[in-house]
Amino acid sequence: ELFVKDDATLRYSTIENWSRNMYNLNTKRAIVDEGGAIEWVSGSFGSHVGYLYPMSILSGKKSSCTFTGITFAGAGQNLDTGCKVDTSAAIETKSISKGGGISTFRSSVVATKKAEGSAASVSCQSLMLDDMSRSDTIPTMDIRCKNVDIGHEATIGRIGDDKVFYLMSRGISEEEARGMIVNGFADPVSKELPLEYAVEMNNLIKLEMEGAIG
Repeated sequence: ELFVKDDATLRYSTIENWSRNMYNLNTKRAIVDEGGAIEWVSGSFGSHVGYLYPMSILSGKKSSCTFTGITFAGAGQNLDTGCKVDTSAAIETKSISKGGGISTFRSSVVATKKAEGSAASVSCQSLMLDDMSRSDTIPTMDIRCKNVDIGHEATIGRIGDDKVFYLMSRGISEEEARGMIVNGFADPVSKELPLEYAVEMNNLIKLEMEGAIG
């Protein structure tokens, strides 16, 4: 549990890499007072089943939350992740799935009766690396007042053959080309992490692409 007091800012960064035979049932919560800000930066790798929903309760006026996260679901993995927020927030998540992995994004945004003038934006981008994998987006918006600005968008796609062909025409192998595209997809999350965390996340993505984790 994280407590952000008046006008304070807290950034919580985490890269989690669990054994493939584990159930990761993860609970995180922040309570933010007036003028405070909580920033979540999250990378979730490994585990057989993952269930991760950081929750932010924005209890004070002009309090805010940002959530930036990425998950990688490989063969035999079912990762169910997202974020829960009350009132003003910006949520941006990315998920990658391969080898029949299942990635599910859930968001819960609640604007209470006292949340007049609040705003929240939710963005989810999913990248599937084969025909066996699956990606689902399940947003929930609970709006209990009128003067709010709430939005949600989701995109799901695959690595385009034209992009791989272009990189290969420049002398890059197919494996390296796909790895470069995935790293580019994850780059917005990597930029938000401390250097040592970013290096660790990029190494985990590389190992996932090679099928070396587990």
